[in-house]
Amino acid sequence: MQKIILLTLGLCLSGVAAQAQVDTVRASTLPPAQQAEKLYNSGVAKYNGKNYRAAIQDFDRALTLRPDFAKAYYNRATTRYELKEYQQAVQDYDQAIKLEATGFSNYFGRAQAQEALGKPTEAEQDYGKATEIKPDYAPSWYYRGALRFEKGDFKAAKEDFDQAIKADPNYAYAYHDRASTQRKLNNFDAAIQDYTKVLSLQPDFLPALLNRAGTKRRANDLKGALADYNAYLSKKQDNATAFTNRGSTRYDAGDYKGAAEDFSKAIELDASYAFAWNNRAAARLKLEDYKSAAADAAKAIALNAQYAEAYMNRGHAREMLRDASGACQDWQKAAELGLETGTSYAANSGCGAE
Repeated sequence: MQKIILLTLGLCLSGVAAQAQVDTVRASTLPPAQQAEKLYNSGVAKYNGKNYRAAIQDFDRALTLRPDFAKAYYNRATTRYELKEYQQAVQDYDQAIKLEATGFSNYFGRAQAQEALGKPTEAEQDYGKATEIKPDYAPSWYYRGALRFEKGDFKAAKEDFDQAIKADPNYAYAYHDRASTQRKLNNFDAAIQDYTKVLSLQPDFLPALLNRAGTKRRANDLKGALADYNAYLSKKQDNATAFTNRGSTRYDAGDYKGAAEDFSKAIELDASYAFAWNNRAAARLKLEDYKSAAADAAKAIALNAQYAEAYMNRGHAREMLRDASGACQDWQKAAELGLETGTSYAANSGCGAE
């Protein structure tokens, strides 16, 4: 074969067609390892072009030629992840890890696929292994922290977000989720500081603005909370929850008319939002519009028959409308659903045992 190649080269030193023939001979006689590398590079290019099925084919051929090609297993796994073929991705990451046990990206990628498969325990373990191999890779810490947050281990979650921020001091998402963790731990001042840091890094990160507003409200900074809600709603007016939360803050501040307006806006955006109907009932009670309050509470109950607070509010409205029997029924139902104040109101109003 070597003699034939040399002869062919000797015959084809000039001309466009001759040059093409030389290229063909060289490509067809590449050693398997080099052919595998060429196919691998082609697969990477196709992946970058989002031509995922074609990329898979190239990685398949590369691995046929070179079964110990760890990078090809890794990139085929990554491609399968993009195709949402998560179980096959895990299998490829398994092979990559067998061939290259010190590659942190293999563990990180497998963790992502395990998480997509709904296996948080396995994902947490793989993120942990990635942090051991490469402690300065912030996303490994961040994603493990998110998993720990979701399972309620807030202290451990905070420690992971701390490490993510240490690895990348400009990691806005890590600051945001650490803030949410601080909030769960009732460290409101620290949470507000972290949300503020997020906004300094990414001023248009609206969830941080909304969450900072909620945290300020919990810290009894109603003025600051309203300022943040106002800023958020000036940029995004299709969020029923945001209007409801600003309405609740206005209610806390004694602005019942403004609260009712916000709850009305929330209802316009989402007529199935029982919480907004009940809250508007509470605001209308304060405004002494008892008939409307009763109607709003009834709507909340129609949407959620187990809504104890709505029964409580309708009971108050019925009491003011001189419907003592209806009020007793509502307060007793609220008590039955676990709201202790329902028992107190029923007893103090002389309601029967039934």
